[in-house]
This record gives sequence, C-alpha cells and structure tokens, in this order.
Amino acid sequence: MGKVLKEAQGVAAGAGYDVVTHDASDRDDEQWDANGWKVCFQTAAGQRGGGRPALDLGVVRVDAPCPAADGEKVTWPAMPGVAGATLVRAGEMLEGIGVKKVRPESVYTDVTLPADPSAWLVCFQDPAPGEEIENPQYATAYLKLAPPDAACPDEPYARLRPEPTPQGSSDPGPPDRL
Repeated sequence: MGKVLKEAQGVAAGAGYDVVTHDASDRDDEQWDANGWKVCFQTAAGQRGGGRPALDLGVVRVDAPCPAADGEKVTWPAMPGVAGATLVRAGEMLEGIGVKKVRPESVYTDVTLPADPSAWLVCFQDPAPGEEIENPQYATAYLKLAPPDAACPDEPYARLRPEPTPQGSSDPGPPDRL
C-alpha cells in the first residue's frame, strides 16, 4: 500500500501473487499506465486460473489522495482563505495544501508591484476560499495585493490615487432658467 502500481505489481509477483487492479475512487478509470497509479487498498481475490493466489489492488492516480474507503470520492484539499495575510504567509498556507504556483498582482491599477512584494497584503484571491482544488500541484493561485501602507479596495482593479478633476471643469449644475 502506498507504492506506485508498477512497483506493487513486481513485489506481489515476486511473492507468488497474480494482481488485478481497480480504480479505488468513484470514477472507475482504467489503469493503463502502471507508473501513473498508486495503491490505496488491497484485498485477497482468491485464486486465478493458474492456481496462484491473487491480490486485488485498489488504486488512484499518483497525484491524488486516497479516498477514505475503497470506491469513495477522492477528497481534494480546499483552498484556504488567504485574504489579509502577507504574500509570504499566503504562500506558506498554499504550499501546505500543495499549491506550488502563486501569481501575485497589484490590486491597484496605478501601483506597480515591486520586485519583492513579500510584505504586501492579499486583498482578493482566485480560486475562492473553500473551493476544492483538484490536483493542487498543477493549480495556480492568483492573488491581488495591496502595499502594506494601503487598505484593500472594495473591488480589484481600483486606483489608489484617483485621477484629479481637471481645473476649470467643475460641474456648475443645471443652467438657470430665465
């Protein structure tokens, strides 16, 4: 258990067993690449035609977590809520669930992200907190950041410093009636 299927098949054959496999998740996928699957469950499967005992190995894709029980849905990690954390802390939280790619951007259209935004605060994130992340090792977390000395805006793509109203263009209001 826990071994890559190809290795488990070799160990079982060396111990005198024939091997049958099945998808241990609720998906019923075919296991055509023994290097792409790992063993989560094993049960005795009786004897095969040649008189050798057999093992039935319940497997999932190598990058997937094992389900709680054979035949159940694979439970992927949920995206943590990282808003309010520094980029460094958010990266640690994301790494904890297996997300390796983090794409930081300035939340303000008029503020450029510095070369080292590690102290900047996360304002918005995608995927959303609580969203299931299938294959987190391939997922990308998009984080909108604000400088440490600025508050988060109500929406992404805001301006930190609104453009000033041009001089002499103040709205005089409705014209007077004669």
